[in-house]
Amino acid sequence: MDLPNVQTYLRPTDLESVKDWQQGWAWLSGGTWLFSQAQPNITTLVDLEKFGWSEIEVTPDGLAIGAACIQNQLLEFSFPEHWQGTKALESAVSHLGSFKVSHIATVGGNICLALPVSTFAPVMIALGATYEIWQGGFAYRVRALEFQTGVQQTILQPGEVLRKIWIPASNLEWQTSFQRICVASDGYALSTVVAAFNSQSNQVRFGIGACVSTPRLVEFTGIPTTGDIADVLDEQLPLHDFVEDDRGSASYRRQITQVLMERSLFELCHP
Repeated sequence: MDLPNVQTYLRPTDLESVKDWQQGWAWLSGGTWLFSQAQPNITTLVDLEKFGWSEIEVTPDGLAIGAACIQNQLLEFSFPEHWQGTKALESAVSHLGSFKVSHIATVGGNICLALPVSTFAPVMIALGATYEIWQGGFAYRVRALEFQTGVQQTILQPGEVLRKIWIPASNLEWQTSFQRICVASDGYALSTVVAAFNSQSNQVRFGIGACVSTPRLVEFTGIPTTGDIADVLDEQLPLHDFVEDDRGSASYRRQITQVLMERSLFELCHP
């Protein structure tokens, strides 16, 4: 889609040269969402391409993913075999949309767009990821769980930008399961559940998305029963927290979310 309100296109080579951030400016990375609909409030695009933030780095401490990493790179990269958690990252790409999107859209763009149906957000929460955020020469980190504050709302302030996603190596050794249910095979998800299971300690982490306006984390110190899951959902995710719209009621989303959590456990604990 044409963006006739855009008057200026900036292509800086480093973040320090982006100064005096103005109202109407927007970061441009993959652009798959930005150019999919009218953007009447955007007058200036600031392209991230020259920053070189597309890296995937494996270190003894964990995995770093540059915010401008094209999503399909995660499918092509050779991760350490014992990092079973990377399968959840691959599932996030596979369940996102068409190959045309995954070959252009970036990991950071999906996270910063902050749609409830994001496939990456619940994965990052289940894996205990942290995000590195930059503004000029200043950088800080925030847990993935704390990043999204509402529908298409994040903690990012004007001029701030997501630089990198960091996942600890120990978390990547957990087994993962990606469960998602939609009205149609390629439609928006009604609920997404990403489970991470530590077979040594029996700890379980669930990243929950799509059924709630912001992704949530549910944790257990041991393998939960059906009753345990129901009790924790009632306590931590009351019915009014679930999305209700023409695709599904809050009670239906609550029910299928529990079903997906149980399916995840069965898949992980009864391979």
